Amino acid sequence: METLLFVGIGGAGMRAVAYLAEQDGMTVVGYDDNPEFSKYTQAEVLEKLPEITSLIYTDAAPFEHPLRAAFRKTGKTESAYHEFLGHITSHYHTLAVTGTHGKSSTTAFLAHILIEAGLDPTVVVGASMPSLPGKHARYGKGKYFVVEADEYRNHFYALAPNDIIITSIDYDHPDAFTGLADVEKSYEHFMQSLKPGGSIFVPETEHSAHMNISWPVDTHIIPTSEEEKLRVPLPGKHMRQNASLAVALAEKLGVDRKRAITSLTTFPGLARRFELLGTVGKVEIRSDYGHHPAEIQATLQGAREFAPGAHIVAVFEAHMPKRLHTFFDNFADALAQADEVIITKPFIPTGRDEQSLEDAYRLQDAIEAKNTPAECIFDDTKLTESIAQKKPCIAIIFSAGTLDGRMRAIVKKS
Repeated sequence: METLLFVGIGGAGMRAVAYLAEQDGMTVVGYDDNPEFSKYTQAEVLEKLPEITSLIYTDAAPFEHPLRAAFRKTGKTESAYHEFLGHITSHYHTLAVTGTHGKSSTTAFLAHILIEAGLDPTVVVGASMPSLPGKHARYGKGKYFVVEADEYRNHFYALAPNDIIITSIDYDHPDAFTGLADVEKSYEHFMQSLKPGGSIFVPETEHSAHMNISWPVDTHIIPTSEEEKLRVPLPGKHMRQNASLAVALAEKLGVDRKRAITSLTTFPGLARRFELLGTVGKVEIRSDYGHHPAEIQATLQGAREFAPGAHIVAVFEAHMPKRLHTFFDNFADALAQADEVIITKPFIPTGRDEQSLEDAYRLQDAIEAKNTPAECIFDDTKLTESIAQKKPCIAIIFSAGTLDGRMRAIVKKS
């Protein structure tokens, strides 16, 4: 029996593949620098090294990480998360769902449709899906593997998909890509890994926006009219578009179209996708993973659709200062679509240097220049007090960092 060490098991993808490994009969030793996710200390893991057969690491665990360095001395194999995921999926008919925005929700929609159709797929999704036994994963006995394919640092190159959904192509991850042309090149290369007989599914708006890409012959362009026919529990045009892609691929796999559409009405939801957390005072608190201007704008549009006439407060935690700086003007435009904006301290991963809050204050000024009230609040106690004092409204927490967890704790105490 194999014993696998997962270094950085706090990550969603790492927890997903660790769950699958356990379901497959392997022994899992999980370590994370964040003690919230780690059952062991580094010292305890070092004692277990002789019994560990392979090490899987996340991007957050650098080459010089003490556990990785110690394991290499044993002469045994270590693999990056995306390489391990590629190895697992190679044994299945792989359905890869990728895109700068919307890949988690589309992965979840497709998984739900196939589960309801009795196809018993194996699933890995980046967001927590309450209906899955492993939250981020499901171990199925069918031939299909529904996998969220991440473009970051070209990680999806490790996959050899039978079919691909591309939800959107946009410039993100300024630490990994130089611009939109670089992102387009990455997606074009990924599509070349499609197995014979495979298809690409893409919205017509994205296809027409990226004519520099050499699209494969078997590319299914899903018209906007298709999304208008759907009703899904998550509000917004972008969610209906994501669902229409999932329905189209499911139909190719033999799922009756009407059955697929009907199954979407029982979709159980997805963590941090306009997720209701509770209330603080008279304010309804919702959490959204939106950390790119396009995502924030789409969620705010969906919120207007969900609650016409409601006063909407956007509470924004930038996901690292570099992203805020790179997309500064776009963030200002997107956030100004709310009725009011609160800007919190940007998220900086553990171990990275602190940076100036200058862009946060500049963002406040830029939003106010668009006639939307804005303020910077960097203290959680003051943030809670500010929210609690507001009249009835909806506050959407835009966070891909730690603010989401802190707000959950605040709501729980309220």
